[in-house]
Amino acid sequence: MSGPEVLRFAANLYRVPTEEGYFLVDAGLAWEAKRLLPLLEPPPRLLFLTHHHTDHAGGAKALWERFRLPILAHPKEWPYLTKAKPRPPLPLPLLGSLLANLAPPLPQEALRPVEEGEAVFGWRVVALPGHTLGQVGLFREGVLIAGDALRGKGLPPKFINEDHALAQKTVRKILDLGVERAYIGHGGPLTRAEVEALARRLGV
Repeated sequence: MSGPEVLRFAANLYRVPTEEGYFLVDAGLAWEAKRLLPLLEPPPRLLFLTHHHTDHAGGAKALWERFRLPILAHPKEWPYLTKAKPRPPLPLPLLGSLLANLAPPLPQEALRPVEEGEAVFGWRVVALPGHTLGQVGLFREGVLIAGDALRGKGLPPKFINEDHALAQKTVRKILDLGVERAYIGHGGPLTRAEVEALARRLGV
């Protein structure tokens, strides 16, 4: 199958076609919403958030306010998305906590839970924990939309992974799914051979 359409913002967003329209994966930074919203006509069927980080979820409230669309996210991410709990600070002196928490809070009524094994328009939800504990992706016919489970041809830096050892194990899980092509949050898509090379480097 052909891959999703990438929209290049601070993080990669993906427009995923359905039989009637499309849905959107991730929402960019809050201040990118002015550029994103004009690209979303007709509006998406739903917004799927891979994880709570502000470069992936910051624009979600603007989409909710404009379209009142369902926003799907793993329940472990909800406290950060609603700001019931502050996001972990970025590794920057003085400004780390502020910058990590710039995204406006989502109302809980906007959120819908997704768990591993559920289906979203024919895509299977898969848990990809490590970068965040509730990170999820979507898998279908060898294609994975992976969020930040992979970055470039490696992993996100250890200091921004909530559980780096778990992030390493998730690389093996991605291969075990039968992934042939992985669409990631930062950078171009990865082939299976590239993910296999990463697994060898990590020893997983």
